[in-house]
Amino acid sequence: MTAGRPLSLERLLIIRLSLLTVAAIAVATVVYGVNSWVSHEIETADQMAAFAQRVAGAVTRGSDGVPRFLPSPELRRAMGAIPDLKIALAEVDGGRPVDGSSPWLAGEVAGPFASWTRADFVVPAAGRQLQGIIATAGSPVGPLRVALVRGQPTMIDTLRWVGGEMVEEVLPVVLPVMALTLLVAVATVRSVVAPFKRLSADLSAVGPRLAGVHLSEEGVPREVLPMVQAINHAIERIDEALRQQRRMTANAAHELRTPLAILRARIDGLSDGAIRPALQRDVIRMTRLVEQLMTVARLEAGQVVVEGEIDLVHTVREVLADVAPLAMAQGRSVELVAPDQPVTVRGNAMALGDAVVNLVDNALRHTPDGGCVEVAVESALAGGGAALEVRDRGPGVAPAERAQLFEPFWRGADRRGGGAGLGLAIVAETVAVHGGSVEVRDRAGGGAVFRIELPGPGAHG
Repeated sequence: MTAGRPLSLERLLIIRLSLLTVAAIAVATVVYGVNSWVSHEIETADQMAAFAQRVAGAVTRGSDGVPRFLPSPELRRAMGAIPDLKIALAEVDGGRPVDGSSPWLAGEVAGPFASWTRADFVVPAAGRQLQGIIATAGSPVGPLRVALVRGQPTMIDTLRWVGGEMVEEVLPVVLPVMALTLLVAVATVRSVVAPFKRLSADLSAVGPRLAGVHLSEEGVPREVLPMVQAINHAIERIDEALRQQRRMTANAAHELRTPLAILRARIDGLSDGAIRPALQRDVIRMTRLVEQLMTVARLEAGQVVVEGEIDLVHTVREVLADVAPLAMAQGRSVELVAPDQPVTVRGNAMALGDAVVNLVDNALRHTPDGGCVEVAVESALAGGGAALEVRDRGPGVAPAERAQLFEPFWRGADRRGGGAGLGLAIVAETVAVHGGSVEVRDRAGGGAVFRIELPGPGAHG
């Protein structure tokens, strides 16, 4: 199963509620249409019964005594408005048809229907189903049986009528209700999902440099509150474990400083021999490791305060002055490329100086004999910050290793100089404390470039 884009719960709920709303309104609309059509059919039958009374009122008896159907002009117009209208009349007494009746329909009002007071029926005629009604109505010539038959509406007629009803009666009500319902659904879903988004934002802020950060329980739904409380308890346990680890690292490094100093003094007191330089190198390496552990402990404990403005050029120049003799002893050199004027950043000079030392030390270990490590300081970055680059002519850093390069105790395949893998981790932690960034790039012509970008002096003010 391939991992796709994460499903949005908010979008899923909105879509489902919207579809449910539209489906409910559609069903209600269909039900309304069916009911309207049934009501229309009943209303039509009632209208035909009333029309039968008007028809009966137009029957008069001639001089020969024969009843005749003589509609007035107004009645003729009303008859013409009814499609395929057929009329037949007959006397209740005796069932004699009235002149002017439809011949094929006249037989329907006599015989078996003579005793009915009212009847609805369907009569086949001309290949169509015709809707009709039989009713008894009073007339100038006495009670008559009146049969009215009209054309049965086609499906198109029915749909046209239902459509007209929808446009005139339903849509003006349904559309605003639908829009309001959808808006309420969207607002409701977003209000329900909002606490989860806030919790996600709070949880993303939890990290080793932000001890004591907890998820807010305010406004959290009751069903989610136990999970939030469990996460807060887990964060507390992790914070305590980190504090214990930092205390152990700091205490161990502090306790090792004195024995190493004593050991170094005793080695310096040894007579010259082949083993003395090797022991001195080992003690220097161990001392450097202890100093790095102390730096890591201070950084993780938040003891590096970034509160003043420093001249980055001056800081780097002092560091290189201390590093240059060591580089010359290794058969290498260092060079500073910097502007003549100060480059001011907000930072801790000691911490940034230690980061530069680690970068230069890493570059010297990977630079071939006789090579030069170049340290450049740039000013006037976007937003008023500054940058520092350490450039070497070593083998470079493989792209696959760059993601792990700044992790503590990680060492790549090319392990030159016997480092413990803390130097670059200290650089990354120091830069993060200063609100900056560090990255590694390939250098034109071979080698690597470690670039630090720091915000300007007003960035943290």
